Amino acid sequence: MKNYIKYLVVLLFIAGFSSGCEDFLTPAVDQNKPTDSAVQTVEDLESVVNGSYDDLNRVELYGRDFYVSAEAMSDNAWANNNSGRFIAQDQFNFTVNSGYALGVWDVFYETIAGANLAIGADLESSTEVDHLKGQAYAIRALSHMNLLLAFGQQYVAGGDPSNGVPIKTEYLTADEAEGDDFIPSRDAVADVWAAVESDLNTAVSMLDESSDVATEMDYWAARALQTRYYLYTGQNDAVIPIAEDIINNSGYSITAADALVETWETGSGPNSLFELAFTSTDRLGTDNIARIYRPTNYGDVQVSSDLYNAHQADDVRLNLYNAAGDRMMSKYSDVLGTDNVRVIRYAEVVLNYAEAIAAGGTGAQETALEALNRVADNRYDNGSPYTAPVSVDDVLLERRLELAMEGHRLYDLLRTGRDIEVGDANSARTQLIPADDYRVALPIPDAEIRANSNIEQNEGYNN
Repeated sequence: MKNYIKYLVVLLFIAGFSSGCEDFLTPAVDQNKPTDSAVQTVEDLESVVNGSYDDLNRVELYGRDFYVSAEAMSDNAWANNNSGRFIAQDQFNFTVNSGYALGVWDVFYETIAGANLAIGADLESSTEVDHLKGQAYAIRALSHMNLLLAFGQQYVAGGDPSNGVPIKTEYLTADEAEGDDFIPSRDAVADVWAAVESDLNTAVSMLDESSDVATEMDYWAARALQTRYYLYTGQNDAVIPIAEDIINNSGYSITAADALVETWETGSGPNSLFELAFTSTDRLGTDNIARIYRPTNYGDVQVSSDLYNAHQADDVRLNLYNAAGDRMMSKYSDVLGTDNVRVIRYAEVVLNYAEAIAAGGTGAQETALEALNRVADNRYDNGSPYTAPVSVDDVLLERRLELAMEGHRLYDLLRTGRDIEVGDANSARTQLIPADDYRVALPIPDAEIRANSNIEQNEGYNN
């Protein structure tokens, strides 16, 4: 039987399943091998960090399911039952045996286990070692943050604020784990957020500012993730200086209107601060995002009429869709699955900045209108449609259009307390989902509940 608490006691660490791609292979770790000798060289450390990226690439996470589900569960998209995928997400029909919930829980904790192994490696500090460990801290922050968004009770009416997710900061072998290390309880929501903030601060302090690799969680990517963290936690004043640092000093810019489609279809352009790479040797076969969004033999998730109609007629982003307006085409153009998956884009940072100002953040060098128009001026043939004063609703609309089908919409709705509309008359989901409905938090997988007597189930899933 599969060990569903393997994120606590990792018996075999990410055993190189992506054969043929050296960058994604990781060394096997014997279950009784002491942690302090599992990573002995910089090359070992790099392999372990690459293994954590490889976990993020998996179909359960950014390879497809976690990324797509945040759209199918929102008003941006709906599942057509073409091959039976994403129906449960579209209808918010989750049980404690949900395969989707299990995959998200299991693989994000595997990712964290790898990050912990890298962080705990007993190697002398150097620019290279610190940069690799900094990446691991940022990966761990992203993983804990996503677990909290998926399973935490922070949005649920009457939800218990103590019911976040377990925070794991050590890699423990079978011999080392005991007691609460083996069966941890859920940490409080506030404590998980604090752990995310701490890891991001540490990552930024360790990462090499001169490194510029889009497929690594480098310095500017970690800074960008900080703006997401502070926006999501309502710390608008903290978003502003970090976003301005990125805008003024990172060298990134908004992709111009006439290059937008080509940028997405070729993967070129200074737009992505962090993306996950998929090549012809490590792609996921047919289990990729393009196969789900495009009209293929799967083709299960379609753009809602509500999203498509939210675009103005002169919005150049309409060219990213098919002629019928019900499919996202250009962002995921290769049905063989070699499209890189954008996790943090520069445009998101600018929109985080605009929203923080519009929500009352202080100390900004720009007005909310000026910040928002950094994106909008490059998206409308007739110029930006926004005028002062810019509201949070204006920014959320532009976020919806710019980040469409990139896994943001669900959490933009939940964190701002907006109910989830159906979005399309063709959707099998016929009812509005209140932003504080118990179903906006996934159930803790039953396999984890049965294995761990300290874990409490989420509100609404106990019957």
